[in-house]
Amino acid sequence: MSRVLLVEDSPTQAMEIRLMLQERGHNVTVVGNGKAALESLREECPEVVVTDLEMPEMSGLELVEAMQAECPQVPAILITAQGSETLAVQTLRRGAAAYVPKTMLAMLLHTTIRDVLGVLRADQSYARLIDSLTYNRFKFRLENDPFLVAPLVDFVVQMVSGMNLMANNELIRFSNALDHALLHGILHGNLELSDSQIAEFRESCGDGVEPESIELRRAEHPYNERRLKVDIQVSEDKIECALADEGRGFDAALLSASVESAMQQEHGHEIALITSFMDEVTVDPSQHQLVMIKHCQRQIAV
Repeated sequence: MSRVLLVEDSPTQAMEIRLMLQERGHNVTVVGNGKAALESLREECPEVVVTDLEMPEMSGLELVEAMQAECPQVPAILITAQGSETLAVQTLRRGAAAYVPKTMLAMLLHTTIRDVLGVLRADQSYARLIDSLTYNRFKFRLENDPFLVAPLVDFVVQMVSGMNLMANNELIRFSNALDHALLHGILHGNLELSDSQIAEFRESCGDGVEPESIELRRAEHPYNERRLKVDIQVSEDKIECALADEGRGFDAALLSASVESAMQQEHGHEIALITSFMDEVTVDPSQHQLVMIKHCQRQIAV
């Protein structure tokens, strides 16, 4: 069960979202605007804030900015409406950890909360040992099993966290981008799934269930022979992640488009997060290799 502070000025939508989250086991507190949210945060910190973007008195952008100053350890997830893409991009750049379009709340909100909080709850038992690392490199050749993505991301996050390269919120953003890039390489690239099939997977993955259509696709030729090559290099000033698929490649046009344009596309949610949270994103001319770079600075304990 997670403690969620929901910030929504529409009583009807607040009730719908609250019931949706409570059905998934979350403990939800509701406030009607950003100012009330800050007052609530000062009294008791939730594990995550879920906030609408456009609200009276204090917008979601202003709330995220205030949270960065007063309680940067609490991640914020945006609820975005169509037409608010520009404001959403600004808010992501100011520190929000993720966003979910209003049209996809039932499918994505619970899994987004789970993924965001999963980063903060990662096992830190090797923190002292990892803190002595100055460089590390991981190379994987992944089968097209989307349930391998979460443990791989958790493993990388544990290394990055142990090396003290990012604050919690930036670590969440990096983790979110890496997770979506890996899934894009497997589902869109190697398995060549349609948008509806990818949406079906995302809707069921929170319950650990793989749709039968995707399970069958993974067993078919040539999809069963394809692999996703992952090469991640972690140093004290940057993290470089190179992904190479063996299918139809990455969506270079969407990756090179503006974040606002990506948000407006039916399957652009993951691309918007990748390009917002990574500092550099490039696709090679073959469109089969995606390179993402996150700049960081090691914090030396005093």
